[in-house]
Amino acid sequence: MNITIAGYGFVGQAHYELLKDFFDITIYDPAKGHNNFGNPDAVIICVSTPQGSHGGCHMDNVYDVIDRSPKVPILIKSTISVEGWDMIEHCFPMHSLTFSPEFLRAATAVEDFKNTKTILLGGGNTSVWADVFIKAMGKINISVAQPKELILAKYARNSFLALKVAYFNQMYDLCNSLNIDYASVAEYTGMDNRIGNSHMEITDQRGFGGHCFPKDTSALVVTGQRGNVDLSILKEAINYNKSIRKD
Repeated sequence: MNITIAGYGFVGQAHYELLKDFFDITIYDPAKGHNNFGNPDAVIICVSTPQGSHGGCHMDNVYDVIDRSPKVPILIKSTISVEGWDMIEHCFPMHSLTFSPEFLRAATAVEDFKNTKTILLGGGNTSVWADVFIKAMGKINISVAQPKELILAKYARNSFLALKVAYFNQMYDLCNSLNIDYASVAEYTGMDNRIGNSHMEITDQRGFGGHCFPKDTSALVVTGQRGNVDLSILKEAINYNKSIRKD
């Protein structure tokens, strides 16, 4: 089976490392010198979807790959918006499109992917992609849902973690103002399994940054606006983050 992986950032590289021993893989990423799209039996889209000028998810890279692809199963691993899925279905009705959210950390993407316990799939030919991942990963849970549910779940996870970062940055400031050791407060708070001890570290840059959290929180706010829902808590966290962030 010939699979083209479009986009060779940390998500594309993780998929390549996982699948290369089981399938014939072509890397397509002109920005990195990989100009051959190949003649694929299936396509995995891992291209970037940066924040657009309106604050939403800019999906031209995804559209370009789908437009280049033959009528084969396509798996979208790139982060896309709910409204973006509607646009894809409208513009490419003849393509078999499946969405699968990824939750990989940039610094440990390959390790994270190899240790994945569940693959989430929605839309299109999910059985093809289930077979691909089972062949490469062995015993792996496959969960099938509606694409929009998975798209929103990806945003919900990242946005919740961004909220957590913002919250504990405020706790850090409170501790400093009261002359209380923040590290101890964070440790004892994280002992509650309902909260956990992730995303409590206070960095020199303060707040949340990186590749995903800023653009995903912004995109979710835009999605809320289009659905006439004011995500006021998330907007407040974004504004607070802007006030403390030192990039």
